[in-house]
Order: sequence, then C-alpha cells, then structure tokens
Amino acid sequence: MKSPQLVAVPLLGLAAIIAFAFDHKNALGTEPIAKLIGREGNTGVLVIALGLLLAFAWRHKDRALALWVVAVMLVETALYGALKAITWHGFHVLARPSGGDGGFPSGHTAAHVCLAYILTERYPKLAPLWWFWAALMAWSRVESGAHFAYQTLAGMVLGGLVCLTLGQKLRPPPEA
Repeated sequence: MKSPQLVAVPLLGLAAIIAFAFDHKNALGTEPIAKLIGREGNTGVLVIALGLLLAFAWRHKDRALALWVVAVMLVETALYGALKAITWHGFHVLARPSGGDGGFPSGHTAAHVCLAYILTERYPKLAPLWWFWAALMAWSRVESGAHFAYQTLAGMVLGGLVCLTLGQKLRPPPEA
C-alpha cells in the first residue's frame, strides 16, 4: 500500500455518515457498548498504545520517536482544550446532548485520530486496525450520548490537522 494513511478516509467517513444518520443517544440500541468503548476503551487504548510507543522509543534510544509522540499528543490536547474553552466557558455554545459542559470538539475522537496516525506511521500493515478503532471511538461518542455528530466530526478534523502538520514535520525516520 503506497500510503497506509489513506485507510483513514473510508473508515472515518463511514463513522461520520453513521454518526450523522443516527445522531442521538442509543439510536442503534448499543449504548452500553458505546459507553464501554468511550470510557474503558479510551483509557486503555491510549495508556497501552502510548505507553508501548514510548517504551519502544526508550528501549531503542529513539528520542525522535518519543518527542514526536509527545508533541503530537500534547498539541492535540492543547488545541482541543483551547477550542473547548472558547466554545463553552464564557459563551455556553455547542453543548453536549445532555446540555452539559462543552462538547465541541470531541477530544476522544481527536486523540484517537492522532493515535491512529502515529501507529500507522510506525506499523503501516496494521493501518486498518488503527483507523477502525478511531472510527469506532467517534461512533461511540454519539451512540453513548456524549456528543453530537458534528462534534465528533470536528474532533476528526482537529486530529487530522494536527497530524498532517506535526506528523509530517516532526515524524522520525521509519524503522529500519
């Protein structure tokens, strides 16, 4: 496959279509599964995947990989936090479906898009798995009632933009 990142387009596109088609809590009757993916799945995958990437970088004394992973995830988190602060704190717009504090953009979705990008760069043969998980995370946020579809789409765009800019500029050379 010439560009394994292209796997993202159909998978994230399908997740967006499903999210917009069923843009309300428990639309598919799978809310408990969606909540599990969004809570335990989010934490587990981020901790395990980022931990393994950083452990690999440390083990192989690959500072470029470690700095790249940390920079991409920190910039995504900072931009997500800034957008959330701008759209909620002080303005009270773009709330969650529950009416709770700012739901724009979906931070879970943005983080998992960045993670899928990083993992695809390091392990391109598993690209469909990484991007399937990111798409599943985006879907779970809508199905669980945590976000509206446009909020997960914004998370996809945020994660994609961070990765397309930092991912290209800071990406370490591929494994030998």
